[in-house]
Amino acid sequence: MKHFKIKSTLVLVALLGMQACSVFENKEVVDPNSPSVESVLTNANASQLNQLGIGVQSAMRNGFPNLRLVAGSIGREVYNLSSTEVTWVTELLGTTNGGFNNNTGFNASYNDFSQTRRRAEIFQRSATNSTFITEPQKNGIRGFANTIQAWTMLKNINMQYKNGIRISFSDLSAPGDLLKPGPFVTYEAGLTEIKRLLDLGATQLDAAGTIPFAFTMTSGWAGFAIPSDFKKFNRAVAAETALYQKDWTGALTAINSSFLNLTGPLTTGPVFTYSTTSGDLTNASYKIKNDIASPVVAQAKFVTDAEPNDTRVITGPTAKVAKRTSDRSFSGLVGSYDVYMYPSNIAPVSIMRNEELILIYAEAQIQINTPASLALAVTALDAVRTGAGLPKLAVAKPAVIGNQAALITEMLNQRRYSLFYEGHRWFDMRRYDLLSTLPNDLPTSLVYVQLIRPFAEVQWDAKNPQ
Repeated sequence: MKHFKIKSTLVLVALLGMQACSVFENKEVVDPNSPSVESVLTNANASQLNQLGIGVQSAMRNGFPNLRLVAGSIGREVYNLSSTEVTWVTELLGTTNGGFNNNTGFNASYNDFSQTRRRAEIFQRSATNSTFITEPQKNGIRGFANTIQAWTMLKNINMQYKNGIRISFSDLSAPGDLLKPGPFVTYEAGLTEIKRLLDLGATQLDAAGTIPFAFTMTSGWAGFAIPSDFKKFNRAVAAETALYQKDWTGALTAINSSFLNLTGPLTTGPVFTYSTTSGDLTNASYKIKNDIASPVVAQAKFVTDAEPNDTRVITGPTAKVAKRTSDRSFSGLVGSYDVYMYPSNIAPVSIMRNEELILIYAEAQIQINTPASLALAVTALDAVRTGAGLPKLAVAKPAVIGNQAALITEMLNQRRYSLFYEGHRWFDMRRYDLLSTLPNDLPTSLVYVQLIRPFAEVQWDAKNPQ
């Protein structure tokens, strides 16, 4: 089994002439999405392209832990009851009148995903300018890079929402202009650009043919390691994007070209891998049970609202939480259940899996709202329910069958339990205008609609007025 190696990322950094910087430093205003990029490779050889590709895959992991913890907290899935950082239960939960401080760590995932996006862009440009690989191989890299750029942009735009994101930067072929940012665009325009990149990436992956990628795909991408198979991941991300656009027909079209399998294992899909090998990363979302200093606990209603015998909750192979030996009380909040989704600090983390695709399929069918589509949605929801040890809807909730509103509630509930603490609940409740229904365990709490725009981005614009 091959693991990600951070040394590959370091090679990437060295190749690009980059130096590390923090989004919180302001001695010099630089592009916060790709610090100090001085040059672009004009004729990368095969070995260099391989290192660039592995580096992009490695970098993809960096924003995930922060996104999950921030979105999970605002979405009232979890609480980070760290005794050393009270802002997780004050500022992030809206108990302070001042709102967000844009110079805190809550936007750390924004910087991480943006840097991954820029690295993917540089990888694509390096491949295009290389004379060491064939045109089909170049198309494979272009399709991969555009897919990863779109994936990172989707993460960021859902955290920023109406703040929007940048969809363009200074052209990498003009290194003297690298400090010029593109403008922020609306949420809707951002989604349109994400869809465009995904569709372009799918066309490029088709043009790559059946040859392998011209770089190593790490072990977590088993089953998706050649362009034609990676396209299935591309189409899965396109289907997710279509949900946020409320393009239900588009979601079904995309998902039917993905790795959706209504009767297959729910766990099928690419994963992030980790190891304790020197230079690699461990799984930052792993937590020990009964931690005192910085436990991440489930909001109580995740347990009390669950249907009996749901194996996604406390017992079963996909259990998300574990009962603490003693409650954790901190700053007015009480946690009785630890988030415990991984058995070790090298356990893999799902990027996207069949279970999520089945739920996307179910949602699109519900929204199309014909008798036939509602019946298909029930079949999909039953696949998720039976996978969690629950009876089919005809037995457990016969009244919901054929009822669009009731099926939407059921679908959101299954997403709540299947996709717990994976960065979906907050977005789901927002897009269905249900944020007001999320629990507030502190009387002064409020649920934010979006994060604040990062300080480094504000400063970048201030130094480069449009």
